[in-house]
Amino acid sequence: MTWTTDVGRVVSSLEETIDDGMDATRAFLASPAGRRFRGYLATGLVVAAPLILRHPFFRTPLGRAVQVAGAVALLPKLADRIREWDPSTTVVAPAHAVTQS
Repeated sequence: MTWTTDVGRVVSSLEETIDDGMDATRAFLASPAGRRFRGYLATGLVVAAPLILRHPFFRTPLGRAVQVAGAVALLPKLADRIREWDPSTTVVAPAHAVTQS
C-alpha cells in the first residue's frame, strides 16, 4: 500500500461518514422532536441576536456589511408576512375588557 492509497481510503471514509451524518440530521429535523428543536433554536437566535451583534467583528467594515445584508434579507420576509396576513384570524379584545387606571 502506498501513502496515496491510505489517504484515499481516509477521504472516502470521511465522505461516507459526513453523508451518513447529514442524512441522520435531516431525518431528525423532520421529526416532531426536530421541529421542537428548530423552534427552540430559532427563538434562541432571536433572543441572542442583540448580544451577537455587539461582538467586535460587527464594528469592522465587513461586519457592518454583514449587518446591512442581514437587514436587506429580512425586508422581503417582512413584506411577505404583511402581504399574507389574514385579518380575520386576528383576535381583538372587546372594548369593555380594556380598563383604564
